[in-house]
Amino acid sequence: MKRFGVLLLAICRTVYCWMFLIGSLGAADGVSIGVRRMAQTHLVDKGTFGADIIFTIYSIVFGIAWWMVLRGKPALTRWAIAANLIFIFFYIPGLLGGDWRGILRVELEAWPVLLFGFFGIIIFSIPYHGWRYRSAVGEPLRSQ
Repeated sequence: MKRFGVLLLAICRTVYCWMFLIGSLGAADGVSIGVRRMAQTHLVDKGTFGADIIFTIYSIVFGIAWWMVLRGKPALTRWAIAANLIFIFFYIPGLLGGDWRGILRVELEAWPVLLFGFFGIIIFSIPYHGWRYRSAVGEPLRSQ
């Protein structure tokens, strides 16, 4: 039963890993749209510029979290929790963009994303050492 739980945790971490990649690419696309819009209209709104900076930070954090989880780096827990906090507070660029009146409505409509962030924090807070038992070279695997 313990092995099933570890396998399920590995599957959840893999799903989150690829969601971080999608989040990184989506945030980078949002930044490129905002920058192109500013370049075409020659209007630089302070709120839009601030939102583009925050989306750039989101893209970088998601990208680093994706890479850390994919490669199993030691600092992956911190980056994954930071990326999940972004899922929880993703509406902040909207506040800087000037749409602060509808923020409660956005929060209520985005409850699946908020749950995704909360579950991600829980999943990456659980100690995890891989779902396969590693053995030394030439030594048979131990069954537990």
